[in-house]
Amino acid sequence: MPVVLAACVSPRLPSPSHPPAPDRYERAADPDPAARTRAAGELAYDPSPRAVDMLLVLNRRDVDPAVRGSAAGALAMRRDPALAGALQVSAATDPDPAVRDASASAYRTLRGWSKSPGRAAALSLLCPGCGQLYLGESEGAAHLGAAAALVGTSIALLRGQDQVSLDEPARSARVPIALPLLITAQNLWFYSIFDAYRDARVLRGDEGYRHPITRESLGELASAPFQPKVLASPWVWGGVPLALGAGIFVSWLASRGDASGEPRPTIFDVRRVNVLGHDFSRGAGFGAGAAYYAAMFVPVGVGEEALFRGMIQTELEERLGTWGGLAAASVIFGGVHVLNFVDDPKSAALAVPVITVLGSSLGLAYQRTGHKLKTSVAMHFWYDFLLSTVAFAADPEHQPFVVQYASPM
Repeated sequence: MPVVLAACVSPRLPSPSHPPAPDRYERAADPDPAARTRAAGELAYDPSPRAVDMLLVLNRRDVDPAVRGSAAGALAMRRDPALAGALQVSAATDPDPAVRDASASAYRTLRGWSKSPGRAAALSLLCPGCGQLYLGESEGAAHLGAAAALVGTSIALLRGQDQVSLDEPARSARVPIALPLLITAQNLWFYSIFDAYRDARVLRGDEGYRHPITRESLGELASAPFQPKVLASPWVWGGVPLALGAGIFVSWLASRGDASGEPRPTIFDVRRVNVLGHDFSRGAGFGAGAAYYAAMFVPVGVGEEALFRGMIQTELEERLGTWGGLAAASVIFGGVHVLNFVDDPKSAALAVPVITVLGSSLGLAYQRTGHKLKTSVAMHFWYDFLLSTVAFAADPEHQPFVVQYASPM
């Protein structure tokens, strides 16, 4: 994922509003504190090592607290992480509390520029939560622990599947339970990449970017598909039915010619529905199957939108412009979904273009709602959920949660 590694605005000196005065070095030694304060402000924009030395002297040794505080702010404006140590010392040892506060604030500002959004994202790409740990955030351990628990539980379930005996289900409920756990782990990983990238940008105050990064929390995104305000958006109630119609049509095209013998019964043709090995009445079984899909697709909506819209499209828009970023991110989104059809090239040829167009509609919604993720998360969830429940209604006996039983020999 090259865009992850490239997702970094390098620390650089800000552009001055006017050229620094040529006598700034002399004024830094002026007896007048006001002149020294003005000189500190101009030295912040001076790229020479001499400017750094002068600011360090002003911050450490000047007799006037106001000058020392101004020099601390000027050091932070240089965006050089190597200066963080000097500010940390000033924040701890300066005799004036106002200067200590100014140095501490400058240290926090400079610390943000020592953390790269690209590096944070790349570390979380290697393992969930590692980017947050790099940023000094304890929540990284929670991300890593949750992902490990989900994957470990899924592996244990799948290993236990190999030990099914003849008097147990031929296909035990272990596999359909492991599937949503693995999907949740994958999308926690996706979210962790975005979250590390986002937090690194927040540390920098979003400086250097055209669009501020969304601050929506994980809880806000997970509940977005069920929030009345989000559901009232035309992107949701208008866009999802259009996408769903296209998805159903493509599914029908892909399934033509696959049927053999009698047509499969629909939900209206059966009286009982099997969900995870339990036999339900038709209505209760349909509700249980729908709940299974809801639990599966909430993480998908959050994780994929956070990664593909919240990070990848955001970065590509910074580099390629609004429309170029949208187009490139949509192509990436569709291309990644080829992996869903590795055993079915015919379906891939039909589905991937539709998924690419769907990605562009999600990207448009993301742009048109101020680069917020709630609307695209809701659209993504309802498309996946409704498409799966339609397939469930059309063929209730061949779903991932249906457990077939074997008769003893």
